[in-house]
Amino acid sequence: MLHQRPVANYPFSQAALWQRCLDLFPSLDRDATRLLPLGVTAARIAKFKADTDLFGQMDPDTVLVQEGAVATDQKTAEHDALETSIQRVMAHVGLQDGPRTAGYKRFGATNVNNATEAELHLAGVMVVKQGRKYLTDYAGVGLTKELLDAVETANDKFVDELTTGKETNNNRLAATDARIVAANALFAELTGICGAGNTLWRFEDQTKADEYVVDRAPATGTAPPTPKPAA
Repeated sequence: MLHQRPVANYPFSQAALWQRCLDLFPSLDRDATRLLPLGVTAARIAKFKADTDLFGQMDPDTVLVQEGAVATDQKTAEHDALETSIQRVMAHVGLQDGPRTAGYKRFGATNVNNATEAELHLAGVMVVKQGRKYLTDYAGVGLTKELLDAVETANDKFVDELTTGKETNNNRLAATDARIVAANALFAELTGICGAGNTLWRFEDQTKADEYVVDRAPATGTAPPTPKPAA
């Protein structure tokens, strides 16, 4: 069964959600006693604050994306190094056997420029295997053990980087999913607490009731225009 990734249930960014929770703390401190009959206990407030703090400490997805980008850059570097090392070997082979000959094609590396990752890895394996097998046949055109060893080393690094990149990507996805799950839980609790607080003040103090609106619209600082009197 495919892993079902979580879906965000909050209507704003994770940063805005975290800030909204922080903004609620002074109201909760002020109203803790009066919120108690509405099911918002001291323990619940403490947990809400702790969950908010933990959420703020989680790596944001922007950081995780950049870590993935670094891994991708490294994989690209190892890919290019392997491709170049194979091409160096085949350049020597080509001095004796043209690219269209069976002798050239038996090395299994006729088109590494457009090879997939798996094809490039296999080409590296075959070039080393065939190169060592026919090393004496191509010694006269400059094929050496060192050139073949360089392909093998580059191939090993390429495979290691593929594994590391996959792990990095999996870790990023897991961390991203964990943030969404945590944010969903935080938003659900924010909604519940705000509902209680709004009920507490709705018929007594509209200003305080507005402090418990979940998604408060930021003030624009611009007053609406005064309508002109009718002529």
